[in-house]
Amino acid sequence: MTNITGLIPFLQACITPVALISGVGILVLTLTNRLGRIVDKIRLLRSELEKESVMREDDKKFQIKILYKRAKLIRTSIALITLSIICSSLIIPVLAVSILGGFDIQVFGYLFFSISIVSFIFSAIFFFSDVTLSLKAIKLEIKEHI
Repeated sequence: MTNITGLIPFLQACITPVALISGVGILVLTLTNRLGRIVDKIRLLRSELEKESVMREDDKKFQIKILYKRAKLIRTSIALITLSIICSSLIIPVLAVSILGGFDIQVFGYLFFSISIVSFIFSAIFFFSDVTLSLKAIKLEIKEHI
């Protein structure tokens, strides 16, 4: 019975990091899909530029530059969100050692949680920067129609 009483607080404490990991996983999926679309669009524009008769060549080159900047923003956002997932995952063993083992290492749990949240915030900032740049690229494509 003593083992179960120690296990209950551990399981309760693990709910937050597990929920954070699950929520962040959806964002990772979104970011990787955006990165894939950016890469596909760059390849399409590059193949159009290799044709002999290229219309709006300067616009296409500028779009590629914007898309490359977007890809770097998304890469940074993915790296930060991955750091967030790693830190959230490290909270669980820290909790296990702290609660079940009786060691006072909760400061590491707080540290990992703080790093996880800060990484998530910065990832969101880079993600929003990508969205802003995508509007700039779209404006190039539709400038003749607005």
